[in-house]
Amino acid sequence: MDIEQIRADTPALADMVYMNAAGAAISPEPVYNGMAFILDEESRMGGYHAHAKYTQELEVELYTSVAKLINAKPSEIAIVESATTAWQKVFYSLALTWNKGDIILSSTLEYGANLVAFLHVKKLYNVDVKIIPDNEFGEIDCQAMDAQIDDLTAAGKNIVLIAVSHMPSNNGLIQPAEQIGKIANKHNIIYLLDACQSVGQYPINVKKIGCDYLTTTSRKFLRGPRGNGFMYVSSKQLETIQPNVLDFFGAELDGANNYKLRKDARRFEQWENAYTLRAGLHAACDYALDVGMHKIWKRGQIVATKLRAAIAEIPQIHIADLGAQQSSIITCYHENKSSKEMLTFLEEEKIYLALASDSSAPWDGEKRKLPEKLRFSPHYYNDENDMDKVIEILKIAAQ
Repeated sequence: MDIEQIRADTPALADMVYMNAAGAAISPEPVYNGMAFILDEESRMGGYHAHAKYTQELEVELYTSVAKLINAKPSEIAIVESATTAWQKVFYSLALTWNKGDIILSSTLEYGANLVAFLHVKKLYNVDVKIIPDNEFGEIDCQAMDAQIDDLTAAGKNIVLIAVSHMPSNNGLIQPAEQIGKIANKHNIIYLLDACQSVGQYPINVKKIGCDYLTTTSRKFLRGPRGNGFMYVSSKQLETIQPNVLDFFGAELDGANNYKLRKDARRFEQWENAYTLRAGLHAACDYALDVGMHKIWKRGQIVATKLRAAIAEIPQIHIADLGAQQSSIITCYHENKSSKEMLTFLEEEKIYLALASDSSAPWDGEKRKLPEKLRFSPHYYNDENDMDKVIEILKIAAQ
């Protein structure tokens, strides 16, 4: 991996230390250029005509690139406004078939926005949400999960969904997505994987994971623009899933009183789209594929492991990450100083990161009762100088 070239592709990195890929990563120039080109074309000939001129790039090639990134078929991909939109489209469409007493299984570390949706359908449909037990590392205990499913099934309960965040946003844990998939498939339970923090960071293979649905964003580790994301819908699920909302892009009118659903995952899309953002997503996928996802993951692990270990050596600062294997999300807190105060100090030195609060994973917050944390999320573009500066300034901030 040519780190110098990667950093040259991202000129902003020369003037700051950026460690907020888990929020919104810095995009490389090809992403900006791809968006600027379409925006310029739209300004010259209008949006409709620009789309018609570049249909091959904005429709066929884009879906091919996204599908390749996660080892899916183009027909299994839908592009929407955000990861949350993608997740909600899946979740609320599945909810159309649920009944009173049905059960959703999820983890202690589920994302706050997803938890809101769980509570919402609990009110709407009287379904129940049960937490899968954790193991000693804080991850989902797959053996306990298997037994939990057996016990619930034996009690006559209908488990309608397993919904899990692959890499939680509030600490560096990685859930055992493939093992969860094997258990879900064994019991014939629909499996929805929130991969918001893992696509672009980790080599995703939906066939190997065995998920029925996967949702993610463009703006985080994938390094694309804000305002779009995508979803994977397995070919098997496409045989039965009915979107909870439709327009005449997701379905074709068949006379005045009937319609025909699209056969592919784009039934979840609406007619109107921001094609400038789609061009950015396309460029981001191509860039990640050109660099190589296995190389990105390997480099990211080197950077994060070194940085986490160095932070752990600073007096009065405690690492808050769980997991036997950990991602490039690093969370920590000071014994006496507020994380917000320390964040302000770091930002004054042009070191950019984020805060991790209980709202991002409320169940985990209730369980561990930790203070608000600093969240570093480096990426493969961070170099040794970045890490050295972070440690130097963090030591000063901690005094």
